[in-house]
Amino acid sequence: MRILLFRFCVCFAWLILVLRSGRGKELGEVLFFPSIMSLLRITAPSCLQDTSGSQNSALSDHDGSKGTYRVDVDIPAVDWSNISDFYDVLVFNTGHWWSYDKFPKETPLVFYSAGKPINPPLGMFDGLKVVIENMVSYIQKEIPSKTLKFWRLQSPRHFYGGEWNQNGSCLFDKPLEEHQLDLWFDPSNNGVNREARQINHLIQEALRGTDIQVLDVTQLSEFRADAHPAIWLGKKDAVAIWGQDCMHWCLPGVPDTWADILSELIRNSFETG
Repeated sequence: MRILLFRFCVCFAWLILVLRSGRGKELGEVLFFPSIMSLLRITAPSCLQDTSGSQNSALSDHDGSKGTYRVDVDIPAVDWSNISDFYDVLVFNTGHWWSYDKFPKETPLVFYSAGKPINPPLGMFDGLKVVIENMVSYIQKEIPSKTLKFWRLQSPRHFYGGEWNQNGSCLFDKPLEEHQLDLWFDPSNNGVNREARQINHLIQEALRGTDIQVLDVTQLSEFRADAHPAIWLGKKDAVAIWGQDCMHWCLPGVPDTWADILSELIRNSFETG
């Protein structure tokens, strides 16, 4: 079994891909695990849909914009769109980089369809919704039904008292209680950690009626406010420069549980046919 793991940087998407052919040597650096006859490769493509930056956009003269990032919602990024015929398992995720602090008003995302800007212009989450819908449609049409497909839901953040750049903290020594979860994560409360459930809703709506299985790691992870690096970042003055890390996870830790769940789902799916 050969496994190829893509970690999408701009869209923070993740795919685990199990090759069924012997083409691993064409795909760059890999790690070989002889005991289980597996190859693992980790790479960082750009985005789910075709994306390009422009510093000379026609929009750059308006509203103080310094340039734009074009997102063609109907053109899948070549990094992943050519994987359709030689993988056994696909695991997708996206979300964290779709935020206004990553693409502020000065350098916004501009969404295109059929080569033309979508009008009226789409906001961040409306654009993400269209991107996910187009991506799911492409997967359904182009990836064989025999391929096992998952979509991993969001990894929640645990910033308390402010955003990551506003002194948000996660110095906790125990998990949250169940009655605290909605206060932290329900979008109706407009808290700083609402992102995960907002994006999950878009994803689950897009996946409805498809053969892509939902891999829900969000709910179990929402409890673990105590499982982030927080102030232990390994570099002097790191907290003063970047703030506490309440997004990534300590290892060993929560992501190991995700991997256990995924491996069992894959195993069960292959065993039951």
